[in-house]
Amino acid sequence: MKCPICTNSHVKVIGKPGISNKVRNFIKDDYYVLKCRDCQFYFIAPPITLNKDAWIKLYDENYFGEMTKWWKNRRARERKDRFNRLEKYSNQKIMNFLDIGCGEGFTLVEASERGWKAYGVDVSDNRVNSARGKDIFFKSGDLFNAQFPNNYFDCIYMDSVLEHVVNPIIYLRELKRIMREGGILYVGVPNEGCLFNDIKKLLYVLLGKNEISVRIKPFIEPYHVVGFTKKSLITACIQTNFKIVRFRNFAGLYELLKFRVFSKPFLINLFLVPVHLIAIPIRKQIYFEVILKKEH
Repeated sequence: MKCPICTNSHVKVIGKPGISNKVRNFIKDDYYVLKCRDCQFYFIAPPITLNKDAWIKLYDENYFGEMTKWWKNRRARERKDRFNRLEKYSNQKIMNFLDIGCGEGFTLVEASERGWKAYGVDVSDNRVNSARGKDIFFKSGDLFNAQFPNNYFDCIYMDSVLEHVVNPIIYLRELKRIMREGGILYVGVPNEGCLFNDIKKLLYVLLGKNEISVRIKPFIEPYHVVGFTKKSLITACIQTNFKIVRFRNFAGLYELLKFRVFSKPFLINLFLVPVHLIAIPIRKQIYFEVILKKEH
């Protein structure tokens, strides 16, 4: 097997993926989680080949879960801050905007309110009513089926999507094709090399479950089929000739506030707060944000 990011063959098997009951009927092959020893990218072998209907069933309206009011407001503030940064790093006025994996469509609403022509792509249409306006354009399916024209978008937003793509390099090259020169691309992905995963791996070993991989969960929600570390994410950006204008490692500390107070997820994340605090100075928090520019 060759690494989908750096194409080297220096890979190792780190375990088998867990399988949830929701996905068990779709699985036909025997899968393994692999790690590239060179760029530290995580991927699945053999490549996952679920059909479109299977993916739609997995990414249904229940995928996003319930949000607390506090978390909903925090996400709204973060969106505005991110969009302000995208405008800051853009050399040109943003006219055409695309959100890959637009989900509920909150980014499309934000883009439309800024006067941008907003496009969204997702395998399922789970948009809220405010994201269904006549000035917001939606395409069901994947990026390649959308067949956008060359050099069209000034800004593309892709948060929590690239970890769901079997071959990220091919995907990034398609994004580059449809971007204008000087265009801005926002990418957000989980950090598989985070401290939380390191501690979870240790616990699995102590419990005698070291045959199960704690890195990426292709068959357990949220269905991550590949996994990035800092090195592999930077390698992917270099391989596709994007210029990195911002790179940030963050998130984890406030995860408990996604959930109702004293609910089981809340208590679990409350217990993990010390882990997330330690992760800050050693730069092993749970998420990466990178802003890229197409220069040629």
